[in-house]
Amino acid sequence: MKITVKEALKWASFCLHEAGIDKSRAEAELLLANILSLDRLRLLTTQEDFLADSDYSKYKNTVKRRANHEPLAYITGEKYFYGRPFVIRQEVLIPRPETELLVDLALRWAKKKADVEQSGLRILDLGTGSGVLAITLALELPYAEVWAIDIAPAALNLAGQNASRYNLGKRIIFLQGSYFDSLKSLQPQPRFNLIVSNPPYISQAELDKLPSSVAAFEPRAALDGGADGLDSYRAILKKLANYTEPQAMLMVEISSTQGQAVTDLFTNSGLFRLIGSRQDLANHPRVILGLL
Repeated sequence: MKITVKEALKWASFCLHEAGIDKSRAEAELLLANILSLDRLRLLTTQEDFLADSDYSKYKNTVKRRANHEPLAYITGEKYFYGRPFVIRQEVLIPRPETELLVDLALRWAKKKADVEQSGLRILDLGTGSGVLAITLALELPYAEVWAIDIAPAALNLAGQNASRYNLGKRIIFLQGSYFDSLKSLQPQPRFNLIVSNPPYISQAELDKLPSSVAAFEPRAALDGGADGLDSYRAILKKLANYTEPQAMLMVEISSTQGQAVTDLFTNSGLFRLIGSRQDLANHPRVILGLL
């Protein structure tokens, strides 16, 4: 039995609504548009067209996955960040809009520093995941040398694919390892003007309370920040001084509840001349900055 685009969307919208998915109609359209390789506007002009049996079969499968609360980005294989599409798979966290604040702050600082010094910058992204931070900074700062580190080979592979998508394969240096440990064998040891990181920061107690759409699908290693959620920040601060230029800047993303705790870590390290925090659009602390 043939089914039209209109009928398929009606069925899918109902299924997603019953599963408790917000904006069920919009998501039904996004899922079908992805299968048909159309944008949503073009999809809406094909309402009376019949779906091929193979496309309808794929659609039913993707709707089932979404009704099971698998994140949309893992199903479509794509997520926009800072206005650009990135390939996303379950090996990496899905980029969040809140992380764009970290990009805004990094760009503001880097452009100001470049205007003063009229020279290139060396930037390091610790825990790069899908590569969205490193790639975005490389695209926005064409004079910068960008390095990106991740402990997971699968994440680095995906980040490399995303970099190639934007012709950045030769401009970003990808290294595998745990933060600065991946640099210790290099001679001379590289030093950086700007270091950014969106590390794992969920405490073990909070991990058990995450929604199923996160806990069941996103990589636990990219979420788990240790007993108090601060292990990654401690690891970064411990070896930071060995890899920074004078007057370097460190910027890290935090959870909305970690502002004071991470600020205290920065203060107690004795590394910084200036320490600050910035809030996201919801007025939650989101980024901690330290100027060496």
